Amino acid sequence: MALRASAARVKSNRSYTIEEAAETVGVTQQTVRSWIKQGLPAMTDQRPFLIIGLALKDFMKETHQKRKQPLSIGEFFCVRCKVPRKAAAGMVFYSPLSGSHGRLEALCAVCEGVCQRTVRAEDLRHWTPFCRIDGSTDRNAYRNPSTSPEIITSGQEGRHAEIQRG
Repeated sequence: MALRASAARVKSNRSYTIEEAAETVGVTQQTVRSWIKQGLPAMTDQRPFLIIGLALKDFMKETHQKRKQPLSIGEFFCVRCKVPRKAAAGMVFYSPLSGSHGRLEALCAVCEGVCQRTVRAEDLRHWTPFCRIDGSTDRNAYRNPSTSPEIITSGQEGRHAEIQRG
């Protein structure tokens, strides 16, 4: 079973039974039945119920868009609270993922759960008025295995972090 339903394998011009739709998108049959109750168009006049692929794709995209919550600079999506939140004490940790992107991690100011957000490395300068960023801001740090997030300590703001050696 997939962690997240995927509409990528749904064929627009094909009709699916509830079982086929569930298997194709990676959810249970009960999930597809609840989608029908929530408004997924289906031909329910006779059995087996049929769902047009295009309607299934559109329903999944629309549902995904409804759940999205835009975040402003300085906000993270707290998975525990399920709403955008600020970082506790303005402390944020940055770890590079690639030459152009990295992950910001913080604790939620309300529930103290871990919050994460992916940002472009060039946008880090916009974050400094809202929080203090610790970690490596070096775009090439992800290529060096000795700069894992566990051994990086914060340096001065706006400068590269110093690495502690063994």
